[in-house]
Amino acid sequence: MTRYIIRRTIQSFFLLWLATIIGFTVYQLAPGGPLQFLNDDPKGTAADVNRLTRMYGIDRSIGAQYLTWLTGEDWLPANDTWRSGRCLSDGTRCGRGIIRGDFGKSFYFKGESAIDLIIQRMPASFILAFASLIISVVGGIPLGVYAAFHRGRWPDHLIRILTVLVSTVPDWWIGLLLLIFLGGYLGIVPLGGMENVGDGSLTDRLHHLILPAFVSAIGGWISMSRIMRFEMLEVLNQDYVRTARAKGLSERLVITRHVLRNALMPFVTSLSGIFLLVLSGSILFELVFSWPGMGRLAITAINSRDYPVMMALFVIGSFLGIVGVLMVDILYSFVDPRVKYDVTK
Repeated sequence: MTRYIIRRTIQSFFLLWLATIIGFTVYQLAPGGPLQFLNDDPKGTAADVNRLTRMYGIDRSIGAQYLTWLTGEDWLPANDTWRSGRCLSDGTRCGRGIIRGDFGKSFYFKGESAIDLIIQRMPASFILAFASLIISVVGGIPLGVYAAFHRGRWPDHLIRILTVLVSTVPDWWIGLLLLIFLGGYLGIVPLGGMENVGDGSLTDRLHHLILPAFVSAIGGWISMSRIMRFEMLEVLNQDYVRTARAKGLSERLVITRHVLRNALMPFVTSLSGIFLLVLSGSILFELVFSWPGMGRLAITAINSRDYPVMMALFVIGSFLGIVGVLMVDILYSFVDPRVKYDVTK
């Protein structure tokens, strides 16, 4: 098992490096650029654009920019070979490179470190994502179990109808309606933000969190309840469940030891998407509820063509996704003892 984890870790680093090449190339080939807005600025001149272009190294080839961004050194093509040179004295062009944890300085946020911008907003995104995950699990799994044990009865039909109706409406639209009704007309919930200015207490933050977390959890508990209902019905018809009941085991032991454990196996696979949910799943909800997380930062960076911040978010998202897949592979061996990894292959 240890050899398998080491091998997969090495493969994960290779996949992450490959993802940086693809992501960096796609972002660089996108139309526009971080200096596109200077052309519309009446105070901006062509000389200013050329000076900033040289300063940030945007006039270089994609390969040269990638090597500079990766290693933190000013790579220049010379005689059909690559040689490394010095960076600017203020580190504007190069920095220390992402291999040293430096993603460069933001174009849009006045030269602030890209990684610092993300670190400032990371707690808000994690809080929202994991709060919605908890609500999805707490609401979805029991709902699916209850529907499975009442198959064909009115509770099962009611749950299925409600889940279908809710799933046909976009989650962000439901959140917008609830925000207008509960926050605008009734004043029960705040209209946006993570906390009131000057407060920041636990009660105040929970008050701001409850509606965004509930709305972002709608899709989760719908999918979890459906999967759980289907898996429960599959497992309840298995031979080992009937054998356990024939042995005289109580219904509680049959459900907890045999049914639930095997029915929960598909949820282990879905764990690989938890980390990606932090970056991608909450972007719309952060916009709707003015939540100061990484989703709003990503939208700002994309609209302003802020390459350092965009690439920093992309690399962190790729890393979290790869770690999630690796974590699922490891957890499978603990959840299901029948799963064994052959390290010789």
